[in-house]
Amino acid sequence: MLNLNLIDRALASPLARILSWPQSPESYLEFLAPEVGGRSIKATVKAVRQETSRAVTLVLEPNHRWNGHIAGQYVSLSVSINGRRLSRCFTISGEENGCPTVTIQSHDGGIVSSWANESVWTGDVVELSPAAGDFVLPATLPSRFLFIAGGSGITPVRALTDALVAQAYTGRVDILYYVPAKADAIFLSHLQALAASCANVQLHLVTTREHEAGNLKGHFKADHLDAIGADLAHSAAYVCGPAGLIEAVEKHWNGAGQSERLTLERFRPVQVPVAADAKGQPVLFTDSGISTTAPGRTLLDAAEGAGLTPNAGCRQGICRTCTCRKLSGQVRDIRTGELSGTGEEDIAICVSVPVTPVSIEL
Repeated sequence: MLNLNLIDRALASPLARILSWPQSPESYLEFLAPEVGGRSIKATVKAVRQETSRAVTLVLEPNHRWNGHIAGQYVSLSVSINGRRLSRCFTISGEENGCPTVTIQSHDGGIVSSWANESVWTGDVVELSPAAGDFVLPATLPSRFLFIAGGSGITPVRALTDALVAQAYTGRVDILYYVPAKADAIFLSHLQALAASCANVQLHLVTTREHEAGNLKGHFKADHLDAIGADLAHSAAYVCGPAGLIEAVEKHWNGAGQSERLTLERFRPVQVPVAADAKGQPVLFTDSGISTTAPGRTLLDAAEGAGLTPNAGCRQGICRTCTCRKLSGQVRDIRTGELSGTGEEDIAICVSVPVTPVSIEL
């Protein structure tokens, strides 16, 4: 069996650097064996499984640099599509024979989600980030869990539920799952099988457009919690899905004084309004010698508007693909409203808006 750690050590040797000059040893290995080469986590697509008409599960076999994950975490998945490297974040929905899986639902204008649903093939090689995220089970398990999901927000919920079942958890688990119609429910058969085999797991499917006898209907409301016998004061609650669902759930938990029992996983960050003057702040991209202004726009938007093509992935400040060196000036994080320092530092330009004149290495 090939000792990949030994290969890594050989690539780092001075002789390898000399022989491969002017390129790096990793670049040659990546060309010859893309699933191994480079210094990143590469994964081969071992299987593609259709979940619904708009969602597929990819079974990924990572190389030796993969360090595993905790149920509920996500990865940044990077692919090359039409010559462009794109990165998006997806929850690890499960594990099959030691291989992590990601489940991707297509949406309008989604380049990576469309690729996954229409163009991916077994044997394709993708790049993964290490697993990250804190949408995970607590160290001490409470007596009840309430999972609320909308659409593809079911992916971490499935992972968490599977983890509880694997631990032989005996407390009550309620899954309140919102979909437009029953046919849109990802993992429906899997979740139904869990509910049938585990008396403590209950699946409550809610259709927002389709009216089927016996199902709860419409968007989230307090009546749905009453209908399933939810106990907010004694349950660890988790919600993942569209912004409207999360906002409604968060508002209800806040009103009930139980916000500390609610864990959120957002598809997109909450953006704090950023005040900007009419002219905007001047931005200098030092490597390109291009100057522009960014009235209320992120530095990524400003760069692209100026004709630059910076690396970018999730555009949510998660994958860090767009990280650039700020040389001077102050920016505000649109997710938190937090101000940066005025000196040199690395920033994610997709979530940074200048509040003073700024210089960026780009």
